[in-house]
Amino acid sequence: MPDSKETIHIALIGCGGIAQTHLEAISLVPRVKLEKVQDVRLSAAQEAATKYHSTCTQNADEIFKDAKIDAVIICAPPVYHVELIKRALVAGKHVLCEKPFTTNLKDAEEIAKLSAQTDKLVMMASKFRFVKDVIEARKFVQSGVIGDIVLSEVIFCSLVNMESRWNSDLKTSGGGVLIDNGSHAVDVIRYLVGPIKSVYAQAGRKTQKISVEDTARLHFETDDHVIGMVDLSWSLYKHTANYVNIFGTLGTIEVGWQQSQIWDAKQKTSKVFGNGYKKLDAFVNQIEHFADCVQGKADPILGIEDAVESVRVIESAYTSVREKKWLRVRA
Repeated sequence: MPDSKETIHIALIGCGGIAQTHLEAISLVPRVKLEKVQDVRLSAAQEAATKYHSTCTQNADEIFKDAKIDAVIICAPPVYHVELIKRALVAGKHVLCEKPFTTNLKDAEEIAKLSAQTDKLVMMASKFRFVKDVIEARKFVQSGVIGDIVLSEVIFCSLVNMESRWNSDLKTSGGGVLIDNGSHAVDVIRYLVGPIKSVYAQAGRKTQKISVEDTARLHFETDDHVIGMVDLSWSLYKHTANYVNIFGTLGTIEVGWQQSQIWDAKQKTSKVFGNGYKKLDAFVNQIEHFADCVQGKADPILGIEDAVESVRVIESAYTSVREKKWLRVRA
């Protein structure tokens, strides 16, 4: 049920790295008021509360019991997502949860059922859907200006030491770079070129002293027979200006970190259509959209079914790694 109140009172759970951008974005959206932040590390909660003029707690129950709070942003590690989302929904709160949404499909499907039963909104945070260049790229795809889409690729590779981070702890994260960066990649693919029908995934040579994969490659085919590849790594630098490429029969779309452009295949000419990836802008757009959905002003562009499908694809990818074969995502 939407909330028609002019001001949305929000709380944030988990004050780690990604939470800092969420907190800054909230501060830039006047109709959203940060009421409380929580972290099991009291010092982290206190620091965030002081900086963003809210109260803090170590106990998430204080958030769920607070009738003033309308919605919760969950930035805790993935293993805790299912419990926190369920408790928020039962308490009557709307939820925006960081990716990866859950560590397994069963949990994601249970959340979807509870969201329907409680009539509360659940969205997975997926910042790239709110990047202006990605939004423009989708418009080009839908317009047919580059013809029939044949091939697509996503590249999220960088050198990051993960040996002391929770993302590389299997029990906490649910996996390695495939679930971490792969959740973004899968959602970008689905947003731009449609649902993923089948996958074949490989884990690369491990170069860091961690228990999970630090490099992976995901091959995919969509329902509309677009084929493509995703490269993911914490352990290599792939020199490319673009993180998304979409190839059609009449042209190519390149979505880049610094600028984005569209190519005419016949004329072999290009036109710049975007100024690249602006992280904070994307987070602000995401908070604005979440607020719109909570207030009943818009339908989510990333609904609970998208969150579930993201988990389904990633789970299929891990099964493919183990079984070394192509797998259909949906039976």
